[in-house]
Amino acid sequence: MDEEQMWKGFFNKLQEIKMNPPTEHEHQLQVSDDGFFEKFGSLLRQKSQLDETIFKTSLAPFKEEEEPDNNQETVFESSTVSVLEYEVKINVNESAPASVDSQNSSPIDVREAVFDTTTCMNTEDLYEEILFEIYNNIGCETDEICISDLVEFAQEVFKISNSTHGEVSEIAKKKEPPNLRLNIEVIKAENLLSKDPNGLSDPFVTLYLESNGSHRYNSSVKTATLNPIWEEHFSLPIAESPRDEVLIIEVWDFDAAETVKEKVNKLLDVKGVKGLSKLMKEIAVTASSGKHDNELIGRASITLKSIPVSGLTVWYNLEKGNKTRSRGSVLVNIALSAEKNKNVACQEHKHLLKLLLLNELDSSQVANYWWSGKFSSKAEAIRTQHAMQSGLSAFDCALSQWHAYSTVHETHKLNFVLFNSILDILLPVINCLQTDSEDVKTFWDGVKRLLPSCFSVLRKLRSRNVSDKNIVRTLSEVLDILAKLKTFEIPAQNYLFPETVYGWIELGESVKPYTINTVIVNAINSGAKEWLEHIIDCSKQSRDEETDESKLQYLIKLIQMVRSDLQRAMEYFDKLFYHKIRMNFSSILYQFYDLKLEEICKSNVLSVCSNIKMLDVPDDQFEYLPNIDNVIMGTTLFEVYLVIKRYTSLGLSLCPNDNLKMSYFYQWFERGVTHWLDISIIKALNRIQKAIDLDQLHAVDETVKYSSSAVDTLAIFYQIKIFWQQLDWPEIEVSYTYVAKIVNDICRCCVFYAQRMSRRVENISAIGGDGEIFTLSEEWCLAINNMDYIRQSLPSFIKELGTDSVISRIGEYRTNLEADRCANTIKAVIDNALDTQRNQIVELIEVVGHKMSPPIRRFLAEGAEVLHKDSNSMDRLMMYLERSLATLYDTLNEINFSRILECIWGQISVIMYDLIQSNLNKRRPPAFFQNLRETLRTMISCFKIGNSESSDVKILSEIESTLDLHALETSDLIHQYYIDRFRYQTQQTSSPYGQLTISAQFTDFGLLLKILNARNLVSMDTNGTCDSFVKVHIMPISRFIGFTPVKTAVHNKNCFPLYDEEFSINLTPEQRELPDCLILFSIKDKDLFGMSSQYIAECYMTFEFLKNTAGEQILMNLCRPEYTDCVALRALEYRQGDKQAKEFLKKLKNKSYS
Repeated sequence: MDEEQMWKGFFNKLQEIKMNPPTEHEHQLQVSDDGFFEKFGSLLRQKSQLDETIFKTSLAPFKEEEEPDNNQETVFESSTVSVLEYEVKINVNESAPASVDSQNSSPIDVREAVFDTTTCMNTEDLYEEILFEIYNNIGCETDEICISDLVEFAQEVFKISNSTHGEVSEIAKKKEPPNLRLNIEVIKAENLLSKDPNGLSDPFVTLYLESNGSHRYNSSVKTATLNPIWEEHFSLPIAESPRDEVLIIEVWDFDAAETVKEKVNKLLDVKGVKGLSKLMKEIAVTASSGKHDNELIGRASITLKSIPVSGLTVWYNLEKGNKTRSRGSVLVNIALSAEKNKNVACQEHKHLLKLLLLNELDSSQVANYWWSGKFSSKAEAIRTQHAMQSGLSAFDCALSQWHAYSTVHETHKLNFVLFNSILDILLPVINCLQTDSEDVKTFWDGVKRLLPSCFSVLRKLRSRNVSDKNIVRTLSEVLDILAKLKTFEIPAQNYLFPETVYGWIELGESVKPYTINTVIVNAINSGAKEWLEHIIDCSKQSRDEETDESKLQYLIKLIQMVRSDLQRAMEYFDKLFYHKIRMNFSSILYQFYDLKLEEICKSNVLSVCSNIKMLDVPDDQFEYLPNIDNVIMGTTLFEVYLVIKRYTSLGLSLCPNDNLKMSYFYQWFERGVTHWLDISIIKALNRIQKAIDLDQLHAVDETVKYSSSAVDTLAIFYQIKIFWQQLDWPEIEVSYTYVAKIVNDICRCCVFYAQRMSRRVENISAIGGDGEIFTLSEEWCLAINNMDYIRQSLPSFIKELGTDSVISRIGEYRTNLEADRCANTIKAVIDNALDTQRNQIVELIEVVGHKMSPPIRRFLAEGAEVLHKDSNSMDRLMMYLERSLATLYDTLNEINFSRILECIWGQISVIMYDLIQSNLNKRRPPAFFQNLRETLRTMISCFKIGNSESSDVKILSEIESTLDLHALETSDLIHQYYIDRFRYQTQQTSSPYGQLTISAQFTDFGLLLKILNARNLVSMDTNGTCDSFVKVHIMPISRFIGFTPVKTAVHNKNCFPLYDEEFSINLTPEQRELPDCLILFSIKDKDLFGMSSQYIAECYMTFEFLKNTAGEQILMNLCRPEYTDCVALRALEYRQGDKQAKEFLKKLKNKSYS
């Protein structure tokens, strides 16, 4: 099975188990350390993930409510209330009027504040002027509103008594009507009729009043176009009644004075036949009379009574007589005005606007931030009449509104949409004015009054009230205002940010003068500061109640609330700030919080960590396990770590290029992490011991071959891995230190498990000593499997810790050489642990083999002693082995099964060797060794189970060969000696004793043998020659009874005898087919008297070799037998009581000494 897949499958199963209530076994295991690893591992991760899920939910600052459908022009017609207040009231001392945002402020108070702070004119004089304008109303709306209603409304607005009203009204009626002017802007024309040969025209506009046709106004000429753009302004005096007057607008084609030659030169520019016809007529007229009159394209007539008091911009179609052909259209802007001093008119208009607005606020009782610029119909009629009859431009009106509304806004907040719309009108003009002009000063005075409320919105974004569902839209309008104001260059003499109003700005004197951007940043920081101080004050405990746990809980709550604030800023405000003013709201917030939180968190975490006491960690000998039940370490410290870690991760995305203080938060936790690692190793060792004690040594289920303690041990490692992954230590060198310690501790736990599990299983039973039969149980096998399972899981677990990543980062941070050194250190620790575990497994397997040795020895000895077939010793041995092997095969994994087979064979080898040696000394007969050999062969076949065959069977080959020798009869053993000599002969390339040449061939009756000659025979006589002959024996003698050895004639005094003799040897077909038969050729020297012969040498040839070389000459090297350390001779020497063995050895010694 793939170890990695096995590991993952195991932990997937753990995940499933986590969803269920803990079993009794798990409860007993966890109760010993109060679930230490679960609390810091999976449970802490689940809590962290739950917290993260909370932050991913909707963080809309306000609950959206269904808005009533209305037809108001602005988006703030629901009640946008006064400057927002915190859910929990925060008492902030504000010296600026902008902070007085009481929703219940009285309009009377507002009136006093407005007129006390403004340069006023005489109210009765203004009232007289307004009545005069009402009585002399102009514009098409005059008939729609009753004059008496307007007069009554004006009296109410100005708060004039009836008596005074009567006097002022009579004066206004007696005044002469105002001198009016018609203000016209000719904007452009489109689709004009072509009047020139080239298909175009050179248009210009002529304006005049029908009653005064001689007084005409002309625009500039736009050459060669049918869609001219003029954008030119004209002001025409109106002498007669304006309601009966008519404005005439004419568009003409200009014809320049040209000679005939110049007109002819235009021939190539002619367009079409019609254009050519026009050119020819012009040339003819010029040639005959020299005239060059302009041509009328078309005209439009407008009655002044159709023009509203506010003016109008409209397209008019051009006409010419009764002709219906389209002649184009012209776009003009037309308005009526009276002749009046501009400065006086503007001052009057500002004052009027304030009165109208205060009356509007008083009558409607609207809340702060509600009113968006829409007056009642009567108020609007009075305002527009005054603007028109005063000759105020759109800019003049807008500037007056800016002044009046900003003044009222100081005491009763108006809708920001109103100021945005006014700014759109003022912006292009103000940029063109000189900075020291009166209009620019008026504008910046209004800005100075408006800005405090804008910054108040930025500072109090976290507030809420009845209708703060519109806060995003309010913020959008405020940012629009600030964005537009940022485009202006602030005059040096206009100091916008006085300390009496902006006391919350925390910049030094060196930064002055402040810019709008710097004040925006300070407003954001000020709001964050107020909110942070509020939640700190609400969360703090008294010093008597303050504990380490309460400090940490306080930090968690604080950071989560800050992060929630940042999350809300990212989701709902960042986009607005960036698109409106190109500022990152959440980045500014984070930079402020970074400094504040660093001060708070660092001191608290260091204070908690300083109270941690270091522990006595046991050494690698595990002689004792300290009791640390009284050492309690809550998870809160690491909850703080994870909360800050997530918070700083947010900071890296918001402020990627800033050096943030909180980025180094992990340094505060070093002592805490070190303490946790010390606790974890002690807790882990104690829990492993508890798991081993509770282990019943039964497989956890049918699919695996390990018991509960292995699962419990890996579960500890898994929880440590989760803790480390959550820790994700940022600093690389300390990270390596921690991961190296974790690796070392895990390895120590693995070694500890192997030692304690081995000790546990050895203490299960003492059975297996001498005289007792050891029964191999499942417990032994599961113990071995458990140890090996932990060992196999170790490398993949270490890999999942992320050691490779840490080492890679070491290489980037330091050098590759340093990274290699660190990698080698960790590898050495792992390899040492793996070797130690493997040795522990091997030792336990050797214990099993040692316990199985006595019964195996007894059964082998009994089986070899008993020669009759009725003995059941062999059956008992086989039953014992089969039962033991079946248990091993079913329970052990493949690797451990191979290991224990190797161990058993090693034990059997020792037993067999001892049995052979002890029984050789006892001169046991061959039958004993035959029985022992058969027993061994049966055992070897028994060790083949399924498709598994142990390679360790080979270690018994030498023992089996030895048994084969000692199981042979003496004659067979002697024959084995000759076979060994033949093998030796075939390996010799030369001989000092000479060579013998023969040829042989098997026939139907036996063997036809020819002894041809000998060469280089060794000299045996004093004359340097020998008298040789050859004697032939067929071996083994026991198989060729009745065969008489044959010999050649003697050849005297010759070391190169030519025998050339042929012998016919009768052999039965059975004898010819016998295996391992050979012919012994003995060459001897005959002595002088013929009484005895002296041995020269000998050689050998097998039947099998002769069959393969039928009839061919065979040259054989002669040799003399040596009494050497040969296995066959050693076996014969043990047979001291065998006469045949003794005689053979005696002859062999004589030959070797000859």
